[in-house]
Amino acid sequence: MKLKRLGTLLLTAIIAATTLAGCGAMPSTGNGNETGENASVIAATEENTDGQITLRVVDWSDGSATQREEFHKKFEEAHPDIKIEYTMLTVDQFKNTIVTMIKSGEGPDLFPIPVGLTLNTAVEEGWFQPINDYVTDEFRNKFDPEAFAEGVTDIGDEWYTVTEQMPIIQCLFFYNKDILNQAGVTEVPTTYSEFREACKKVTEMGNGNVYGLIDGGKQMNRMDVMARSLAAAAGGKVAATQKVLTDNGVAPYDSKEMNDALGFIKGLVDDGSIHPDTINISAPEARELFAQGQAAFLCQGMWCVSQWDANYPDLNYGVMAVPVPDGVTNTYVQAGELSPWMGIYKQSKHPKEAAEYLMALYDEQYGYQQSNVESGSFVSCIPEINEKYMTNEHMKQYYTIAEETSRVVPTLVKRDEKANDFYAEVKDVQPSLGAIVQGIISQSITDYDSALKTLANDTTTEWKRASEAVGMDYSSLEFPNWDATKDYTDADYETLK
Repeated sequence: MKLKRLGTLLLTAIIAATTLAGCGAMPSTGNGNETGENASVIAATEENTDGQITLRVVDWSDGSATQREEFHKKFEEAHPDIKIEYTMLTVDQFKNTIVTMIKSGEGPDLFPIPVGLTLNTAVEEGWFQPINDYVTDEFRNKFDPEAFAEGVTDIGDEWYTVTEQMPIIQCLFFYNKDILNQAGVTEVPTTYSEFREACKKVTEMGNGNVYGLIDGGKQMNRMDVMARSLAAAAGGKVAATQKVLTDNGVAPYDSKEMNDALGFIKGLVDDGSIHPDTINISAPEARELFAQGQAAFLCQGMWCVSQWDANYPDLNYGVMAVPVPDGVTNTYVQAGELSPWMGIYKQSKHPKEAAEYLMALYDEQYGYQQSNVESGSFVSCIPEINEKYMTNEHMKQYYTIAEETSRVVPTLVKRDEKANDFYAEVKDVQPSLGAIVQGIISQSITDYDSALKTLANDTTTEWKRASEAVGMDYSSLEFPNWDATKDYTDADYETLK
């Protein structure tokens, strides 16, 4: 039984076509490992002479590359008339690549929304088409009800994107137990001073071969996540990545908590405790070097678990909460927020087959969801899958700590109907928070305090401008009843009305 479309949306014209020359297009091998700078998607292959069609899929799901490869094999076996051409990029590579492809009219059949872009904007610019007519009622009904949200997966009665997983924080710290033991670190650090001291010991012991901390410093989004989580864990009121909130009427980038967080990072740099390759590598590369024993600590997400279990089964590691300033207690990081993922390109010539691909991703017959849950890649948005297959001990540890140390923060979209217009209007201020962290690590920024003040002032000005431009009350960005030690609830939103 098909879902019935109950309404229509007026879509703006497709972005004017331009050529795709110069993007360095290369075909995917289908092994899910195309993460180089020149990785891209080959031009559309509409139909082979034997009647087989090609579905082109592009995303950044490197944490589940092995599972996706196996899924593609099973899918193609069950659908001999469909060939999957899959390309995986890093998050940073993806945004530029997908925009170029869509402008040329050569977008892939299936792709996610880039980080920082709202569903409303993507739909208005003609990126996606509703999937209602192509999927079944049973497909939607198997999801956790919390896996849907207006402006994230749906717009009115139209369903545009699916979420890959339930939101879990992506900022916990992994630690190598063997390295800490070799360096004489007997207790897992919880505070800034304990963490810094542990990193010093490891770096001295490593003698140029092993360092305290490594991360994907080349990826601005990872640096942003680290800074925001450290500031929140220090007690600051900071929105989740790519979201906007004010504290006392201003952008909270120069708060004491944010200054303390960046001071902590600078202290690690001054000690020589951060791996020297950090500023030049991506998150997947950092994950590999950590597994190879080149650093004691890494700040990333649950996706690491499955990769290490598959490629480094003897890696002796644990998971710890985000460190906090000395003497600070009862603080929490921003809980993960639901985000859009895969949708069907508006100009896809194979929407029915693309929908078959989407439904198969969540079908137990093909094993993609359960293999990711079993391996620790993510928490599924299909409750039945989690109940049956969440057995990985590292995943359980990450999930438990994440639940204990995170709280739901308020979100503008749930408060003001003009929020999506605001997010579409607001412009990024540079250097951004992530760029400032990159500057600290590369030592090109020494006065981070001034950089944060400038960012806070310029961002406040931009948020006010964007609010006025879309007719939104700037005060909507302030949540005066927000207690950062508690989950922000629907009742809290109601009290502000």
